Amino acid sequence: MYEKRIERLLSAMEARGADAALIASPENRFFFSGFTGETGAILITNNSRTLFVEQRYALQATMETKGLAIVNVAGGLYNSINDTVISDGVKTIIFEDDYFTVSVYRTLKRKLRCEELIPAGDLMLRLRAVKDAGETDKLRAASALADEGLAFVRRQLRVGADERDLSLKTELFLREKGAGLSFKPVVVSGARTAMPSAFSAAKELAFGDAVIVGIGLSLDGYCAELSRTFFIGSADERARGLYAAVRSARDAVFAEARMGVPCRDADMKARTCLADAGLREAYCHSVGHGVGISPVELPKVSLQSGDTLCANMTVNLGVGAYESSFGGVRLTDTAVITPDGAQALTQSSLELEVL
Repeated sequence: MYEKRIERLLSAMEARGADAALIASPENRFFFSGFTGETGAILITNNSRTLFVEQRYALQATMETKGLAIVNVAGGLYNSINDTVISDGVKTIIFEDDYFTVSVYRTLKRKLRCEELIPAGDLMLRLRAVKDAGETDKLRAASALADEGLAFVRRQLRVGADERDLSLKTELFLREKGAGLSFKPVVVSGARTAMPSAFSAAKELAFGDAVIVGIGLSLDGYCAELSRTFFIGSADERARGLYAAVRSARDAVFAEARMGVPCRDADMKARTCLADAGLREAYCHSVGHGVGISPVELPKVSLQSGDTLCANMTVNLGVGAYESSFGGVRLTDTAVITPDGAQALTQSSLELEVL
């Protein structure tokens, strides 16, 4: 698994005229080695593959990594890396310019005896965008737990329940299941559902409220996201019409988001469907983005995106409509791209529910 990922990195290095890559961000260290320690760095060269760690992480590194030599850093991280740079005859190194601070970049320039440091840009994210079978399995497990989290909240939605209390209870539920959080569980109700980025507040659910529930978690190193909208006690004609429009747009996006389709086309599909329903101004965010080790990855599924969907990309896709005078509805799922469309990994019901 890691060998194939490193081989793809080596090919990318060759294409960019580099003979080494320096990887220090936790996400990319995990992707290329499985190592989950808080600090450390990987140097991939044409001749060697090395994980540099402090002594306190040495045992953890030997337990988690395969296929990489492990060096216990004693005289400073970049001094140790420089020893390999010199011994392997490295001239040009790709580095994570979106991770290193200016201060660390200056340290690299001073410590590493190479001729050039080349910014990686989005190279690492592009290498991570298409998932292998093992990654998809982990995303499927994370998605199943997101479904469990949603079901946990759903059972407690009733008049008088407090948004913030429900959020805290759901967080505890997920953490007891072994999950980390991409974001705190979202439970927003009533007029506040018209705010796409609202978080739970000290507000009680009332009869007739729409309630948007959002779950974002990580499990075994991979993330999933899910949102649904419920109604407390009653859903009037306007609420049902808004829900039906969002559901229809969501289904159209999932049919459109297939292998070979430009990401902007999937985003436009949602906008067109909602505009046809008279909701052009009620849609104020993009359809989605990639998901994996990080909660937000490539591809970008938006009007501005230049990306194209590929088979086995995993994405969070969601459609929402928000009216300030009424409220909002949002439906989001984690999905894998196939030749026939986006296949949802989160499996919670999409039917309108009045609780």
